[in-house]
Amino acid sequence: MKALPRAALQDQVPAALAIAGVGAVAPQELLDVRAIYRTHGRFVWLSLQRLGVQPADLDDIAQDVFVIVHRRLGTFDRRARLTTWLFGICMRVAANYRRRRRWTREVLAGGAEEERPDILVRREERELAERALGRLDVAKRATFVMFELEALSCLEIAELMNVPVGTVYSRLHGARRQLERTIARDLKKRGMG
Repeated sequence: MKALPRAALQDQVPAALAIAGVGAVAPQELLDVRAIYRTHGRFVWLSLQRLGVQPADLDDIAQDVFVIVHRRLGTFDRRARLTTWLFGICMRVAANYRRRRRWTREVLAGGAEEERPDILVRREERELAERALGRLDVAKRATFVMFELEALSCLEIAELMNVPVGTVYSRLHGARRQLERTIARDLKKRGMG
């Protein structure tokens, strides 16, 4: 099937909507999964990464998000921000991913890193931080990562997550306390704390 030029589609869509009994809709108001992907694909990918999806799984999980977007696009409330709606989908998909992944453990092959102690120490520290972040619930993790690593303000996070600013402060405080306790406990277990 040959694709129609964009101009032809823009002319046909309002006419088709009028025939179907839908009021006149400006082309910029039409939502299309491909357009959403082009505009917000990076946002979805980064959100999933912030929410704890492993790099090797990001593409597959992002695809899962856009399958849901395709299925649920008709239920999107246009009064809300599209990024808020997408982030909500990302949170649910990431939570399901983390629940499934809890019982799997990947072992990386390769001995080149094992020859350098400084790389081993950095890898061990990174793994400690990832484990601690992995123990946070999805909302606290997302809040912590967006504030501490992505340098978003609490107001920006509140708008993105569609929650009051006070909730962001509360989640951030709770995440910091939980991370502090988790890392201290892990270091103590290793005899380093």
